[in-house]
Amino acid sequence: MAEVPINGKVLVWARTIRGFSVEQAADLLGVPADELESYESGRQKPLVGFLRNVAAKYKVSFASLLMPDPLPIAKLPTDHRTRADAKPLTINTLVAIEEISEALDAFEDIADEDPRLLPKLRIGTATLDEDPEEVAARERRRFGVSVHDQQQWRDLAGARRHWRRLIEQRGVFTYMLPMPEKELSGFSLLRDSLAAICVNDNETSEGAKIFTLFHEYCHLLLRQTGISDENDNNRVERFCNQFAASFLVPKTALNDAVSGFAMPHEFTDAEVKRLAAHFRVSNRAMALRLERTGLASSGFYGRRTGPWDIPESKEQEPLPAGRTLSYIKIRLKRIGRLHATTVLHAVESRAINSFDAADLIGLKSSSFGRLRAALK
Repeated sequence: MAEVPINGKVLVWARTIRGFSVEQAADLLGVPADELESYESGRQKPLVGFLRNVAAKYKVSFASLLMPDPLPIAKLPTDHRTRADAKPLTINTLVAIEEISEALDAFEDIADEDPRLLPKLRIGTATLDEDPEEVAARERRRFGVSVHDQQQWRDLAGARRHWRRLIEQRGVFTYMLPMPEKELSGFSLLRDSLAAICVNDNETSEGAKIFTLFHEYCHLLLRQTGISDENDNNRVERFCNQFAASFLVPKTALNDAVSGFAMPHEFTDAEVKRLAAHFRVSNRAMALRLERTGLASSGFYGRRTGPWDIPESKEQEPLPAGRTLSYIKIRLKRIGRLHATTVLHAVESRAINSFDAADLIGLKSSSFGRLRAALK
């Protein structure tokens, strides 16, 4: 097998964007560290098989390893995580950030061709000096959803779908990508008139995903986007937590739901779960809301964190016997309806070709007809 005359600096670039040290990368690739250093320094040229292994393990395209020079290394979003065990981002998270960043790059190019093909971003603004309760009430009015509407949704999975669609109607692209569960809750990106929210699809429950949607939405309002773990030790994260809980559980409606109790009340697990089901939110969001409104005693959420962290039973609607979820629907859940419709409109308007559209959607162009049907 012939050696490939690549630029060793490109190998360094590929390793660096995935956050690997030489030793970590060599272990992943199954080669000695000094052999990898030899390829990266240019002293030795790798074989095609080695490069294919690099592409697979680093999750980069094979073609990118053949570039004459490395690309600039993009700056990562602001990391708001403050958990004591927060570690460097792993490859799945880095790939997710890269995927959505590249989608926004493509949307910027589409806008240059025809700005009418891109959704208009219609979100408010907020500052950390404001009361998150008031910001939440303001945005709730903007969404036009009553608590009664919220209670009519069948379950948490249905609530998540409704809220996601409403956020996309504000012109925000939403994504649900699987990332390490304890590494982050999600992240958000903002570029002038383009905004994106990504929820970690490995979060423990649909209720947690709903909370993250609005936590990240608040990051967009603050114009302080980045990577989140929803930890109260960070001022921005704390504000976004308070916003999400206030938005999903309006104070007046909560007061009505707990009328009759002497306050502050030491709510039982069953009472918290009943209230959470009433508002179609997670148990954790409800526990946090009860404490922050003074309906539960100070420290209630912290004392009772254990029960709220237990993964809930699967809330997805059962599939009929013999049926499996199609890859098209799985992909649509990953990229969101707004992303899919924007790309389809762009290819129909010839702002991009079908090859680029297929890459953006993650489906062959021959599947576009079925994708359009799934969007109806």
